[in-house]
This record gives sequence, C-alpha cells and structure tokens, in this order.
Amino acid sequence: MDKDAVSRPGRRPKLDNSELTKTGFWVGQVFMLIATVLGVFLASQEGLSQAITFSDLDDQQKNYYLRRSLHDELADNIKLVRQYADVIKDQSPMHFKRYHPRLQFYVWESMKYNPNTLQTPSEYIAGVRRYYAELEEIIDNGEHMSFSTGYFLQQLKEKTDAAEQTTLKGLEQNIQGLKGDLQKSGISVE
Repeated sequence: MDKDAVSRPGRRPKLDNSELTKTGFWVGQVFMLIATVLGVFLASQEGLSQAITFSDLDDQQKNYYLRRSLHDELADNIKLVRQYADVIKDQSPMHFKRYHPRLQFYVWESMKYNPNTLQTPSEYIAGVRRYYAELEEIIDNGEHMSFSTGYFLQQLKEKTDAAEQTTLKGLEQNIQGLKGDLQKSGISVE
C-alpha cells in the first residue's frame, strides 16, 4: 500500500485500471452482452410459443365440450320429437297441445353468450338453428290443426330424419376429430 494513502485520511488507494485499456476485456464484455440479449430473446420466444400452444389446446378443449353438449341436447330433442310423433300416431288425440314435447334449449341458448360458439363450424350451428325453427313451425301448425295429422307426422319425420342424418351425424364426426386431436396432444376428454 502507498505510504501517502495511509498518511492522508479520506483518500482511497489507487486502483489498477490497466484491464480496462485492454482490447480483450472489451471484446469479452461485448460477447457477454450479446449472449445475454440472445438468451433473453430465445427464452421469450419459447415462452410465447408455449403460451400460444396452451391457448390453442385450451380453446380446442372448450370447443370439444361445447360441441359435445350441443350434440347431446340435439340428440335428446330428436328423441323427444320422435316420442311425440309416436304418441300422436298411436293415440290420435283430439288436441295435440296436451302432448306438446318439452324440448330443451339450455345449451342452445347458452351458446349465445359463449365466445367459443363461433369457432363451431357454421354448418352445424345453421343446421341446429334451421331444425329448431322448422320444428317450431311444424308443431305450431299441427297443434292448431293447420295440417292434417298425416301431413303433420310426415313433416315431423322428414325434418327430424334430415337433422339426424346431416347435422347430428356431422357434428358427431367433428367432435370425434377434435377428440382425436386433443388426445394426440395428451389431453383426455370424455
């Protein structure tokens, strides 16, 4: 230590700054800075990639459950319409309103407020909407005796068969495809 440094209070010992003037020091610092920036960039890219993958899988899972619920509700309503038609055919009641089917629309109505609804292929949404609208009109005309019983039952059968063969079966195939995609990603859905 320097004799003057000890004798003078408040002065610091002289530092060796010779490393700062060497090119190797600055090259090392530049490489360290580049490595840090590159590491942060790559880590953020991987994080973003993982977040996007998670979001996609989460959306697919929500869509699966939404479509499965819509399918099940439609299948139940088709079954109720067939039972209604059988009662009208077998019992030939004077007033059909007494046997009016108690169709369920909980899922259908809830879909109005679900952000995943419009990720459902439009052919299925349009098919369900069209079937429910036609069904409402046919039942209303039948219960008000605007149709003969034979024509009324024929219309119920035709519209219900068409909804079952196209919309319901297509929706089932779509659901199975979505289920397969989710299972490939390691997500189990039932």
